[in-house]
Amino acid sequence: MKKIKHAVIASVIATSALLPFATVQAEAADKSGVTASLQGMTVSQQQFVQDIAPKAQELQKKYGVLTSVTIAQAIVESNWGNSGLSTQANNLFGIKGSYNGDSITMQTTEYAGDEAYKTDAAFRSYPSRAASVEDHTMLFVNGISGDPYLYHDVLNETDYKQVSKAIQEAGYATDPNYANTLIQTIERYNLTAYDDIYDSIQKSEYVLAYGKMEDPKNAAIWTSPYGTKGAKKVANASAYKEKSLRLGKKVTTESGDWYEIFENGKRLGYVDTDVVEIFYTPKNEVQKEMKKYVVENDQKIYTYPVEDSSQIKGNLNDLKGKKVTIDKRADVNNEYWYRITDKDGKSVGWSKAPGFSDNNPNK
Repeated sequence: MKKIKHAVIASVIATSALLPFATVQAEAADKSGVTASLQGMTVSQQQFVQDIAPKAQELQKKYGVLTSVTIAQAIVESNWGNSGLSTQANNLFGIKGSYNGDSITMQTTEYAGDEAYKTDAAFRSYPSRAASVEDHTMLFVNGISGDPYLYHDVLNETDYKQVSKAIQEAGYATDPNYANTLIQTIERYNLTAYDDIYDSIQKSEYVLAYGKMEDPKNAAIWTSPYGTKGAKKVANASAYKEKSLRLGKKVTTESGDWYEIFENGKRLGYVDTDVVEIFYTPKNEVQKEMKKYVVENDQKIYTYPVEDSSQIKGNLNDLKGKKVTIDKRADVNNEYWYRITDKDGKSVGWSKAPGFSDNNPNK
């Protein structure tokens, strides 16, 4: 039905995917668990789309080939996975040749101008549908021998109509109606619902808290909440196990909640809230009006009752022997901290209780 300059790709069907089908109304979970309508599909058709959509979405994130177009091509090329080529060799796109040395000979329809004819050809045999989907995507990514940019206009284009036309204009198909067939398939079955591959941020708020990742397991730290556009892995969360981390924002996406984390003032990224055990918030503080003397010590004064090198405000020993006013106490990790205030009642900062005494150290 169509050919590529370095390897012929053949279709076992043409427009049969657009013929009337007995239909049911159903819903399927998309990448975030939100339901998207699978309009006008039979149960087996729904299953086919759900089978290949996750791999297509994964590849869209990596390479920018629209999932709707990939699914539409698979529908058109394999007759919803029912063609002999797809059932016997998992070849959803009619790609000729061999895959890791495996191939199968099948009859195909080719076009010479407007004239169709039958011919036998060797087609790639795949171990799975996912392998077929990935091989098809890599064709667009790598192009063909002598022209690696043949499908450049397909990548990162967000308009399925433009993608469909670019595929045909690049010489992918000899069928003159191929682009229109893809467009009609996408529109009939609402396949653009699968192009929305990224989580959206539903809520973002600043928090004042510190926590530790006590059991990070296989969790990771990301530049932005995982699943959102542009999110890249920074490090394994286990690398920061038991370290004190300041929380910046709490972000809610379609998939869950995430904390922005800092270590000693350095921004690390975002981690799943389930990984973090919070040990300090302002709720740890209680009002305690008292006067105490500062004894000799090597403690620092911090903005919050947590040892954070980016929040140091001074040395407590600079106040040695002086009687200071304390207005709050905080119990953090089973240690008491006191907040010192100046003569105007403004906060000087926090330091640990062992640096203070009820007795004058000068006597």
